[in-house]
Amino acid sequence: MLIPLTLGSFQYCNVRETFKGLQEHTQLKMYSIETKKQLRGINLSSMALSSCAIMPDSKTIIVGSWDNKIYIYSVEYGRVVDTKSGHDDAISCLSWNDGILVTASWDSTVKVWKFFPEPDGRKPSPPEILAELEHDTEVNSVDLDPTNTLVVTGTMDGSVMLWNIDQQAVISHHPIHKETVHAVLFSPDGQRILSCGADHFMKVLDVHTGTEVYSKDVGEEIRCVVWDGQLVLAGGESGYLQIWDLINVQEVCRIAAHEGSIRCIDVSTDGCTVVTGGEDGQVIVWKLHV
Repeated sequence: MLIPLTLGSFQYCNVRETFKGLQEHTQLKMYSIETKKQLRGINLSSMALSSCAIMPDSKTIIVGSWDNKIYIYSVEYGRVVDTKSGHDDAISCLSWNDGILVTASWDSTVKVWKFFPEPDGRKPSPPEILAELEHDTEVNSVDLDPTNTLVVTGTMDGSVMLWNIDQQAVISHHPIHKETVHAVLFSPDGQRILSCGADHFMKVLDVHTGTEVYSKDVGEEIRCVVWDGQLVLAGGESGYLQIWDLINVQEVCRIAAHEGSIRCIDVSTDGCTVVTGGEDGQVIVWKLHV
């Protein structure tokens, strides 16, 4: 999660720590930021891996794949400890929060699972299905709200949909993008939803009213984002890392990061390190000064 940054003292280093890492899309790889070396690499699937979530104790990783499966990987034991056939088509993305896992798929469904990793890294109980949310088209992005009661989804036809997990029902449907929704995120307080689409627009919705409170053409297709409720770090199709301040409604900076699209982005818990992955086969670690 992105830690709130003080805008007045925000700077970035133009010195980059770079690792090769994305050429083998079927592999899960782990690196040490301190030593700048690969620690481990494992072939999980014969098809592309689309997404992953690291558990809070860093001992278990959940991976979604285009082969329709969920893989549970133990870092401590160095192997896959469970495999679950999750969908009838590729898993496009997943999200985990406090025992709840959601997986989205091009089979037009989102599935909600109960999943708790074992604290000592042993084989956990398999994910247990809690709900299935049916869509009219492929689902490309998903996120859980902080209370694990709501799910937001982004679809191939440009819609953002808000769901109640317990009722397995749509709360609101927002056809606000003209093309695929690449990313949806709840704000840390769960009161707003950020979405980014292939139509170049970044939008923010109020969860309770469904009102569109922010809309901006950022000039290119955005593939991935992180958001602390104020600052947005967005990975663009052109390879630029965009930083936006949504409170003051302005672009902070735009950094040339990759040759080709940025496909994934994450921020350390202290807010001082950003990691981006691109189509150029590079994983880049950026140091932020706050």
